[in-house]
Amino acid sequence: MANLLDTYNKMVEASNAAAEQEAMEKEAAAQQEARVEVLNKYASAADNLLAEEYGEDYTEDDVVELAQRLINNDIEQEEAQEKVAEYVEAGTVMARAFMNELSAQGEDE
Repeated sequence: MANLLDTYNKMVEASNAAAEQEAMEKEAAAQQEARVEVLNKYASAADNLLAEEYGEDYTEDDVVELAQRLINNDIEQEEAQEKVAEYVEAGTVMARAFMNELSAQGEDE
């Protein structure tokens, strides 16, 4: 009886492990697909910009280079926006502290 129960538990564990592995593979595939989709959008935008500017007088390497520059530009803009948000938050904290100090001085007088 114990052997049968052990065999069943091993089967359940194997089934759970296989299901977990399959879920991880699906998640990895979905992430890869999302990355490819984003890269395709940048490549398409680069291709359209080059076509508008140069007609048919550009190469695939030009598209790749422009797409990379667009990606880098977007990353830089996002980082700049994060810095601005941090500065705004720091400024707000300092302004509140200044106002609290002024209020405290006003109460003392």
